[in-house]
Amino acid sequence: MTAPPAASASPSGSSSPFSGNPGVYKPADSEGKAENVPVPVMPELAKENSKEGLEAFIRYWYATYSYALETGDMGAWSACTDMTTPAARAHKESVALNYIENRWIVGGRLTTPTVEIAWDADGLHPQSAKVQVIQEAIQYFDAEGPRAKRTHPRPTQQMQSSRGLRTTPGV
Repeated sequence: MTAPPAASASPSGSSSPFSGNPGVYKPADSEGKAENVPVPVMPELAKENSKEGLEAFIRYWYATYSYALETGDMGAWSACTDMTTPAARAHKESVALNYIENRWIVGGRLTTPTVEIAWDADGLHPQSAKVQVIQEAIQYFDAEGPRAKRTHPRPTQQMQSSRGLRTTPGV
């Protein structure tokens, strides 16, 4: 049995950002979709308008996207993302395409080991952050087996800004 996705979506020392699903977590494999995937839960800190709150929100946001990649369920991610942006719509469409017609993804989970916040205490400028995102290698499957031409052989790592995140207090 594999452990559930790492709780890197929460700042160290805080409680787990995932709710318990009934049943034992089973990651997706070549035989089928993931089962009983822990659902990310927004920490109270993520609702605060503070440097720490922004970091907690960013980690939560990536946890919801990782959950979406693993399950195809975009609900939590869409609820905390500005879906009017072309990038958000493209991400949603991309994930959805991997779960139609009995398709699924193996791997692809995201971790956020580093979040650097550039906090403007005066509030005169938009808050910003640099986020290190590491993604596991992804394999794409359907009922007939792997879709090999679309398999990414190596994990990816990228730095992303927090643009496109909806940070409405009290969400």
